[in-house]
Amino acid sequence: MKNKVVTQKDKREQYGKQIQIKQRILVVDDSKMNREILCEMLKDDFEIIEATNGQECVSLIEQYGKEISLVLLDIVMPVMDGFEILMYMNRNHWIEDVPVIMISSEESENYIRKAFKFGVSDYISRPFDSKVVYQRVFNTIKLYAKQRRLISMVSDQMHEKEKNNQMMVEVLSQIMEFRNGESGLHVVHINTLTRLLLERLVENTDAYNLTPDDCYLISTASAFHDIGKVGIDESILNKPGKLTKEEFETMKEHTLIGASMLDKLEHYKDEKMIKIAYQICRWHHERYDGKGYPDGLTGEQIPIAAQVVSVADVYDALVSKRVYKDAYSHEQAMKMILNGECGAFNPLLMEVLVEIQDKIKEEMHYEV
Repeated sequence: MKNKVVTQKDKREQYGKQIQIKQRILVVDDSKMNREILCEMLKDDFEIIEATNGQECVSLIEQYGKEISLVLLDIVMPVMDGFEILMYMNRNHWIEDVPVIMISSEESENYIRKAFKFGVSDYISRPFDSKVVYQRVFNTIKLYAKQRRLISMVSDQMHEKEKNNQMMVEVLSQIMEFRNGESGLHVVHINTLTRLLLERLVENTDAYNLTPDDCYLISTASAFHDIGKVGIDESILNKPGKLTKEEFETMKEHTLIGASMLDKLEHYKDEKMIKIAYQICRWHHERYDGKGYPDGLTGEQIPIAAQVVSVADVYDALVSKRVYKDAYSHEQAMKMILNGECGAFNPLLMEVLVEIQDKIKEEMHYEV
């Protein structure tokens, strides 16, 4: 009614109705009587959907997915039996998200053992006590709901931690780029280029045993590649002309300064992220033929993290404007790198660079 006063109690009741959404249970059994018994037992507190054989069960799982809170599954059925359904759920990883309770007249240890091996949460033999079945259904759904909440919480926490780490890296990077007189986009470009190179590298070869986590850490740690420049005089860093031999020798020291800074992080020096950042800082100016600096490493003596960042750094330096040079075009930069004008690089990485050059142009937005 128009002038009806809504009390706090009314609000609570309305809210309660909104949140009382019934959990959906899929009952799979070719026996109509068995399905009716289970439905009658559970219908007051759960939404029930039914399948008369394994094929219908699969169709309903594909239709509803994680909206199914529990599957009550018989073993002996036409078209697909219970074990074939479990195999399907395992192949498609549904068993990890949708719990299954097997209800069957088969009581042999082999059946029960096989059911649990395929991932069922519980096994109930007929004839059964209705109250016991109800409680086991309720407990299983409650347990999985709790697990989902915990997984969601952990996922959110990991995402937040990752975001905070990325923010800290980018803040540090901006400070470094501001002091160097270069565009703050340099670090962003290096991160993107490193990621693109690594993605294709792991597709082309398993020589370096790089996991997705390794690739993420290398891409993130690439932001620290020039951190040692904080110890180099600004008159050298931002000199518009060519450096003298002495100035260049001073500039080269940024690799050792950066590595030393990371090495002094006593509490974190054994962390994988810091170890990778150390490799990148110290060796991203090494060259495959041993003519780089500071240690004159050759070939695979250079850690792959440093090799990849080295290629990314050279490419970005060429196509970006600097105080001492104008930007080269993508085509010019590729030609200079492949012709060896910027030093020698891992042939595998040169192949990768050529293969992803269209993707580089697509994802990178240089102001040339």
